[in-house]
Amino acid sequence: MTRETTSTAAKKTARFSRLRPLLLQAYRITILILIVLMMRQHAIRLKIQGESPIELEEVREILPEAASLKYDDGNRAGLFVLGKLDEEIGYALRTSPQSQEIIGYAGPTDVLIVLGKPTTEPNPNSMTLPYDAPPAPQLDIPTRKILGIKIRKSWDTTRHIGWVRDDSYFMEFWQGRDWDNLAGLDFYDEYMEGVSGATLSSMGIAKSIQHRFRWSIDQQDVKPELRISATDYGLWIAIVIGLFVTYRSGWKGKQSVWIGLKIAAIVYVGFLNGSLLAISLFAGYAAHGVAWQMAPGLVTLLAISFLAPATTRKQPYCSQICPHGAAQQLLSRYVPWKVRVSPHVASGLKWIPWFLIGIAISFSVLELPLDLSYLEPFDAYLFRQSAWIPIVLAVVSLIVSAFIPMAYCKYGCPTGRLLEFVKHHGRADHFGRNDVAAGLLLIMTWLVVNYYDLFHAWLEAPLMK
Repeated sequence: MTRETTSTAAKKTARFSRLRPLLLQAYRITILILIVLMMRQHAIRLKIQGESPIELEEVREILPEAASLKYDDGNRAGLFVLGKLDEEIGYALRTSPQSQEIIGYAGPTDVLIVLGKPTTEPNPNSMTLPYDAPPAPQLDIPTRKILGIKIRKSWDTTRHIGWVRDDSYFMEFWQGRDWDNLAGLDFYDEYMEGVSGATLSSMGIAKSIQHRFRWSIDQQDVKPELRISATDYGLWIAIVIGLFVTYRSGWKGKQSVWIGLKIAAIVYVGFLNGSLLAISLFAGYAAHGVAWQMAPGLVTLLAISFLAPATTRKQPYCSQICPHGAAQQLLSRYVPWKVRVSPHVASGLKWIPWFLIGIAISFSVLELPLDLSYLEPFDAYLFRQSAWIPIVLAVVSLIVSAFIPMAYCKYGCPTGRLLEFVKHHGRADHFGRNDVAAGLLLIMTWLVVNYYDLFHAWLEAPLMK
């Protein structure tokens, strides 16, 4: 091999060593984003569709041009109906579960409602009302006209529902009405007295349809306001102190200050404030969104805890703010007896946090009856409201950590493992155990989301016994 060839190979190796950390960071961030997106989309689907989801063939019975359905994650909680070119040609929604409490004669009825594509121009085929409808809240959406309805499933008597289905006046009564008109409709003024012989059943359906439209308007009117409490201010102060200590190494040699900060983390952040990061919080935010209006301090802590290690290689939360980490640091320093864990055992134990993360994701997606706070000891700091399982986990993990320094952080904490996963390690970074585990989690999440019904039925049966 010539000297020139060797030089070229060395340059390529050096270039790859510079790119490798960036590629690994991109891989890790992409994995987390994909898992969050899948959990979020799945939660939206369950919120909109629930049990007995709307099928495309049902919509085609009213709107034959329908080619596909797309979830609407807005306040209306329905489905956009798309044509062959993916253009919006209509909108579909059902009365359940929002109107499930409205009983007709013997039970509620789930009704499919299909509206046409939005338009801002008057529809010449729309129904002219013989009265001035009462004012209704205005939705910030173009006007849609109802094309038709279909009774999907009913817990009412079969005979009465059959009469309602066969009554053309009742089934066509809704056609041509728009969202606001239906929400403000007075059935008495419209001479809507129900189907003869099935009055209660038909009026139950009518009121459930109207309730469903009113519910969407009410949801649009509810706009959460930013709420800042003493808890948020206190947490922000703790974050500032944690960041200062993390990035000012001169404080670490002052033992009295170090001890005071650890005690403060345990007493204030743990027992008094109680705003701790946890796998249950991550799962909830991934599925349902970040509660920045109600808990801005906690959201700030979450953002910094992920951004700091990803950009600066330091983790202020685990090292300075987490009360359970602070308690382990104190025990590790002042308990003289230590137990050495062999490298082989330590390597196996480090899979435990990833196993717990997998449980949290799968149980959250499958909506199985497991309180995710039971997977970690952090609820023990709110001991007055905590269950006994987190308290036992806290006590046991601290006892073990007294003899095996930082044992829980190293071998048991799923929250810490996620924060460690995004940590940037510079040129020394390489593809390792955490990257393999995250890839497996991505595959697992895809499986439980796409085969939700199968997994849910299989796992729920023994848990419900």
